Amino acid sequence: MTFTYQHHDQTYTVDLQPNADGTYTALINGRSYVVQAVPTADGGLRLTLDGERFTVYTAAQGNNRHVSVGGNSYTLTVPDARTARRRGASAGGDLTAQMPGQIVSVLVAEGDIVTRGQPLVILEAMKMEIRATAPSDGQVKRLLVQKGDVVERGQRLVEIEEISAE
Repeated sequence: MTFTYQHHDQTYTVDLQPNADGTYTALINGRSYVVQAVPTADGGLRLTLDGERFTVYTAAQGNNRHVSVGGNSYTLTVPDARTARRRGASAGGDLTAQMPGQIVSVLVAEGDIVTRGQPLVILEAMKMEIRATAPSDGQVKRLLVQKGDVVERGQRLVEIEEISAE
């Protein structure tokens, strides 16, 4: 699962991979951490990050994620996929979630050739199934989600490498 957040002018990319022992390996802007998350009775999360413990509280409001940890509060922003496309994101054909939801099905595999409008992922949001389609012709470079993943609006789901016509 890959998440992207902004705090002030800094962008943070968080790639979470589950481990067999119930922990996660978190790759945050190229640095690796071992993370364990346990819900607390008061709605927070007890995080153990490389052996150090924190109690974290979060709340979502639109594209903002409010985080409180150790008496400090932070507001993170989930970049809007449309804004990223307007700025000329490096992988212009990438598929992003248009709303938060859960991945019901992944219809392609890495290496598949896809055409604009082809369904790639089925997302369940607000009791509806939404077919997320390829924004352009290309080849699936990387799948960033799998069945059962919960995703945020604007989160990248599939990296698509555009195929140039020669």
